[in-house]
Amino acid sequence: MSQTETTTLTLPVRERDHIRGSDDASVTLVQYSDFECPYCGDIYPIVRRLLNRVGTRLRLVFRHFPLTQQHSHAQQAAQAAEAAGAQGRFWEMHDLLYENQDALTRDDLVRYAERLDLDIDSFVTELETDAHEQRIQEDLLSGVQSGVNGTPTFFIDGTRYDGPLDLDSMLAEIADAGNFIDLEQSLKYENHEFRETIDRSRRGAPAAGEAVRDRFSADEIFQRVTATAGEEVGRSKRLLFFSGLAAGLSVGATFLARAALTAAYPDDPSGVGNLLYPIGFIIIVLGNYQLFTENTLTPVTLVLTRLASLPQLLRLWTIVLTANVIGAGVVAFILARTGVLDPAIAETASEFGEHAMSTSWSALFYKGVFAGGLVATMVWVVHAARDTISRFLIVYIIMILIPIAHLFHCIVGACEVLFLVFNGQAELLVVFSDFFVPVVLGNTVGGLVFVALVNYSMTETRRFPEQNQRRRELTWPEWLFGARLWTWVRTKKEESRGTEDKNRPVDR
Repeated sequence: MSQTETTTLTLPVRERDHIRGSDDASVTLVQYSDFECPYCGDIYPIVRRLLNRVGTRLRLVFRHFPLTQQHSHAQQAAQAAEAAGAQGRFWEMHDLLYENQDALTRDDLVRYAERLDLDIDSFVTELETDAHEQRIQEDLLSGVQSGVNGTPTFFIDGTRYDGPLDLDSMLAEIADAGNFIDLEQSLKYENHEFRETIDRSRRGAPAAGEAVRDRFSADEIFQRVTATAGEEVGRSKRLLFFSGLAAGLSVGATFLARAALTAAYPDDPSGVGNLLYPIGFIIIVLGNYQLFTENTLTPVTLVLTRLASLPQLLRLWTIVLTANVIGAGVVAFILARTGVLDPAIAETASEFGEHAMSTSWSALFYKGVFAGGLVATMVWVVHAARDTISRFLIVYIIMILIPIAHLFHCIVGACEVLFLVFNGQAELLVVFSDFFVPVVLGNTVGGLVFVALVNYSMTETRRFPEQNQRRRELTWPEWLFGARLWTWVRTKKEESRGTEDKNRPVDR
């Protein structure tokens, strides 16, 4: 921290500054920082928690202070942040740089720009020409004039903060500056446990209800679902595929356990084998794997709030559904071809598939609708729970209704009918058209109508401060076609317009 006599901010906050939070915030926190500085990397999650705790009463102002003699990548990282800022994505790049401090080469910066769907040509050109050097130097000079000689350095309402760089100390200073009585009370020793419960997650999802601490409102559940969806949409294709594959394999546990228990009690009219039907779903939920029917709810919330585009949703669905079916198919193949199952269990397993194939197309669709609604409802209620035991019971109680009511889940059903295919009892094309298509459609419609749209309609606050800061709302063309495709279309239109203007005759 600076120990010079200057302890006040000489350059006031201006419109050109990078500001995270409301302009009407009671307290302003100005940060001079270096993207490669390890101490800045350590303070990054603390600043995020400060914003989460104080909410809209605090705004963060970021100013560059690259220590180029100590950190060889600091200047270029600052340039990358400004180049992203020129395309409206400064804070997204800011977060990526701090979350990947060990990878700040030029190739890394370009890769981050691709993840943010930036115009790569413009981004690279601005990096190569140092287009934002003057802006960065202005921040640096303003810091020097304010007595900054190291990073990170903070100013709270224009006065330099020289206290410890930990959450409690900085929070106490901010609470004092803004006269936030509630925060001051929560910082007392006897309220330490309470203070921990009101923290939000890194993505902004609430960890406790505002009105009743151990219960969430519909708005708060929606925020938690949206935070989960943001994580899913942000995953790479590889991670999505293997997570979906794990879910498909886990569903195989449902098929195996149900067949084994049913075969063990063949004369039980109550269907005792259904007791083990939820086992695969329990593994999936507690293991945080990607299941297609879950994704009829969570990513749809981002699409409904225009934080993600329709192409992003379809990409996610396609990858996860494909991986789920492959995983379920692997289990079905092993059980059908390797002699793992005793004859009695194998016969029971075949009966599951035969029952599915004997059901009409329309019945499969409508049964799939209700099953999809149950799965999506389960996902919604799981987000209202705060402990593993509660989630376990929620998954078990809801998912056991599917076999009891003779409904169909597309991935469990895929395992059942593929078992017939690998046994030579059914044709793959027939299984696909007569079973898989109607059940997938039904599950999707059920998830969308019964939960995504209904629960969306009953929420009032669909965006929350942290999410607003991390993701921008898409325009309608970006929402429909995807940000990258729409940017390409606009670029082509501008190029075409420029060519027409160039070739148009000019009066002399």
